[in-house]
Amino acid sequence: MTETERGMSSAAGRPGRAEHDVIVVGNLTVDDVVHANGETTMASPGGNTLYAATGALIWGLSVGVVARVGADFPVTALERLREAGIDTGGLRPIEGPTVRNWVIYEHDGRRTWVYRTPPERRFEVAPSPGDIPTGWTNQKQDPAPVVHVAAMPLRAAAGIVGHLRAEGRRAVVTLDTHEAWPAGRDDILALARRVDVFVPSDGELAAIFGYDDPGRACRELLAEGVPAVVVKCGEKGALVGTPGGPPVSIAPPDVAVLDATGAGDTFCGGLAAGLAVGESLVVAAQRGAATAGAALGASGSLRLLRRAGVAERLRSCYAQGKPPRAALLPKPGEEDDSDVMEREITTIPAVIQDRLELAGQAATTVERLRASRIRHVVLVGCGDSSFVCQAAALALNRHSGLQVRWEHALDFARYGVRYHASGTAVVVVSFSGKTGRTIEAAQQARAFGHLVIALTGAPDSPIAKVADCVLSAEIPTFGFSPGTSTYTAMLITLLTLAAELGAHVAPAHVVPGADGPASADAVSRYAADLKRLPRLAEETLHLSEGPAHAAAERLAGARMITFLGAGPNEASAKFGAAKLFEGAQQVALATNVEEWAHEQYFITRPGEPVVLVAPSGASSDRAAEILSELNYIEALPVFVGDQAPSLPALHLPLAAGIGEELSPVLASIPLSQIGLHLMRLNGKRSYNFPDDEARREHYDTIHRVTIGDPA
Repeated sequence: MTETERGMSSAAGRPGRAEHDVIVVGNLTVDDVVHANGETTMASPGGNTLYAATGALIWGLSVGVVARVGADFPVTALERLREAGIDTGGLRPIEGPTVRNWVIYEHDGRRTWVYRTPPERRFEVAPSPGDIPTGWTNQKQDPAPVVHVAAMPLRAAAGIVGHLRAEGRRAVVTLDTHEAWPAGRDDILALARRVDVFVPSDGELAAIFGYDDPGRACRELLAEGVPAVVVKCGEKGALVGTPGGPPVSIAPPDVAVLDATGAGDTFCGGLAAGLAVGESLVVAAQRGAATAGAALGASGSLRLLRRAGVAERLRSCYAQGKPPRAALLPKPGEEDDSDVMEREITTIPAVIQDRLELAGQAATTVERLRASRIRHVVLVGCGDSSFVCQAAALALNRHSGLQVRWEHALDFARYGVRYHASGTAVVVVSFSGKTGRTIEAAQQARAFGHLVIALTGAPDSPIAKVADCVLSAEIPTFGFSPGTSTYTAMLITLLTLAAELGAHVAPAHVVPGADGPASADAVSRYAADLKRLPRLAEETLHLSEGPAHAAAERLAGARMITFLGAGPNEASAKFGAAKLFEGAQQVALATNVEEWAHEQYFITRPGEPVVLVAPSGASSDRAAEILSELNYIEALPVFVGDQAPSLPALHLPLAAGIGEELSPVLASIPLSQIGLHLMRLNGKRSYNFPDDEARREHYDTIHRVTIGDPA
């Protein structure tokens, strides 16, 4: 017994119930995909049955499927169908392979299908009337089930339709066309007259009639006695024809297209769902268009299982007579404070400009470092401040002439402080200036004779009072909100410190072997890039707004969201996950790009989102390999970077043209936007404390200063 047969043993031939709202009769395939860059995704489950069935299922209906399953079909796809609630009792195992295709993508978006199995195999795997479970169409079900006959060889389709029209059977039948149907329209018209709704594509309709005019062909079909017609017109939407009136156009949904594979079949599934709930043909076609629009914004044959919310928002647009767009945000209500977060995100370019103009304030700190003959710097903090330290370390190592490392404040205070050499400065980072563990780190550093520099947004705060000198990151904020602009302010302050040190540290103080200011030109180029950051941040805000909302819709409700990054952008990954904890309250984790392959790979399920933060830099090649692996396991990749991803992924674009050491500034923008949109989509508030007492208790915990005995 093959693995597929074992996987089907609990499903095939054992229908879970006799009555279904929608029944899909079609095929299953195994697709080997060649992407435009030459990368391949092998053995991906496919076939119109998967796409159409999930297109109906997301509308909350009972769905059964009928198809033949070859011995090599991925058993995990069958398991996911059953887990989602689809009745797989109509799947019939057959000897030999599933129909297998090469699916070849070109850089301009064109797609070519090439049969890998012999052409006659498609006839062998086509379903027959005997494959439909007894009772699925024999019942006096009211209303009658909608049976969608998906694309298959003409003879097989005629057999299924004939069976459904036999005496004693009740069904509303929709019929799709197949690109391999023979030329000549007589047989096709005879079959189309026997169904309730004929659903050809515009290309296949043109092949039948010999001209490319869907409206004219629609009218001709009705004149020939076809009861009703819905023409799928791809990016132009759809056309609905019924007797007694002109064809009605269905506008295409305005969505970002990630993968068009199976979109026509998902349209058919949504159309069938609309008919099953009693909608008119025009309204049911709008539901079909909404379903296809949701599918276009994601990848994978089972992607609609996680896209029901997007489809519903698009359908609602059609129902209200509005342009069908997925990127509509709910307006903040009385209990929604997300507008504070939104305002602070929009100020990020101005915050960067402000901090750059105040870079001269670091002169005192630079002079103190020179006077103290500092050779080593340790950056410490907690939460966002810890991420800032990790994100800034590369820039300081590359341009300051000093050896720089980052540590979490607790680890430094309790485990590291004793072992740092003399000539070390400790930069303690806390925007509020009240973080207990960071204050402890400052006090421990002073006790061991290290120079302490406080970077804070509150120059009169407790942490400033225990420091030898202060770097101010003070900016205006608008209320209680997950930190976004405050993160930027602290990060820019450290990045400008790197430039100031590179320009002023004497050559004698440059650490041998450090990637410091080897030349004035290197520091000058870095400083010039810093000055360009406000404009690039503004550009990134606009570039990423739509994609960030699309990403949030795909992340909403996910079991787990994984953020990946390397080097300075491992900090960006941590920042992105933190914004989900603080606002949207979704389970997320952040880890190193490489570590994912060693650890979280084993718990990442098909369809689960993974956000890969990978601007151009030293680890770009490894990030591309991990993206390939994410596609292979059918995860849901979201790619944050200044270059378009080489493989299917939702791209959150960053403005291009700066070094990797500055990229965390820009990467934080779409990650902040995702956090904002998810907070709104999930109906949450900032931090979601149940009451004021819980809020006070929490901040008492993180502000409490205790001094431990370092190891």
